[in-house]
Amino acid sequence: MTVTSTLILVGLLSACHGSYDDYRAWLSQAANNVTPQRDYNKHLHLFRDDMPDDGHFHGTPFPCTIYPPSPTTPVSVHRLRPGDIQVVAAMGDSITAGNGITATTIMDMRRQDRGLSWSIGGDGEYRQQPTIPNMLKKYNPWLRGFALKSGNVWSKNAHLDVAEPGAESVAMVKQAELLIKRMKTEIGVDFRNDWKLITIFIGGDDLCDYCKDMRHNNASNYVQRVQQALDILHAGIPRAFVNLVEVNHVDVMQGLNVGHICSIVHQLYCPCGAYPRNDEDVLLLHQAADDYNDGLEKLVNSGRYDDRDDFTVVLQPFFRDTKLPMKENKPDLSYFSPDCFHFSRKGHAIAATSLWNNMIQPVGYKKTSVVPGETLECPSELNPYFFTNKNSVNYQRRDADGYRFLLRISIGL
Repeated sequence: MTVTSTLILVGLLSACHGSYDDYRAWLSQAANNVTPQRDYNKHLHLFRDDMPDDGHFHGTPFPCTIYPPSPTTPVSVHRLRPGDIQVVAAMGDSITAGNGITATTIMDMRRQDRGLSWSIGGDGEYRQQPTIPNMLKKYNPWLRGFALKSGNVWSKNAHLDVAEPGAESVAMVKQAELLIKRMKTEIGVDFRNDWKLITIFIGGDDLCDYCKDMRHNNASNYVQRVQQALDILHAGIPRAFVNLVEVNHVDVMQGLNVGHICSIVHQLYCPCGAYPRNDEDVLLLHQAADDYNDGLEKLVNSGRYDDRDDFTVVLQPFFRDTKLPMKENKPDLSYFSPDCFHFSRKGHAIAATSLWNNMIQPVGYKKTSVVPGETLECPSELNPYFFTNKNSVNYQRRDADGYRFLLRISIGL
């Protein structure tokens, strides 16, 4: 990049202080300047190997046996098969909103490709885009609630994806209230009787601002805000299985400061993760993420949301120990959108795969990291249900002697 290019980019950055709104503003300014756009076009080639020409990731069919739903509608959340889920919903930030998944221009990075989002997108089918809804549609083609195409949270395509870019944990209460209101009016949803799968992923933006106000963004406050939102869902939604996804470590952003475009975006969007002031801040930020996840684990394990048979919260920890994906000793940018922050289609696909696998792994045996190339695990006849804190005690595992009980106690399911 030339000195002139650098000066123009820095000039566009100078009025910004680090937030999602600043990120959006910078994208708008840069899109109207020929120099950043030209530099972006050169930058783009680093990210475009995430999709083959046919639009399929792997060209293989859904690998799991399609077991039918329960013969009668379950009355217990601890006996839910994939085909019993009739409604999907999601809460969170720009990752769940699908920011920039298919971006090919600077302005595209503002677009919210909700229909491709890992936990809530329903565009196409599994072979075109692995997402949780596209997996569930294999078991129940009448699934409702998933997002389609692109648009903001108020667009008709958002459906039950109430995630908003830039959202921090403090926004979860409003998202929970909006979700309940929207569920009650969503066409085709029987609010009282349908089983619902709700996925919550929040905390990345809290961590990105952690160094600015460590007191405000500490783990205690974070967990309290998440708890308030879960309490609203618990009180207001019948028949719900809630995935509470642990937060990822944003200090890995230091390894993604690739070129001027990504470096500037990170300064705007996640300065604490990408540009720590010193080694101590790096350690504090990493510990903060661990404290967030430990706090969520304590909350879920308290039994607060296991006091009735039609509602539960399950902690899904696949992001806890996830490292930056590497290729030839360099960050594998094919998992990211061109801003080096959000996920590409490939990134969303592996996140969806990891979440699905966590859902069918029993509590205490869940993977805690995303593994590039990870294959989809499948429910079995012996373990047909999504695992919860309660039914995980009935988990059976194959060993050299066949299936055996790891632990068997009666829990009255």
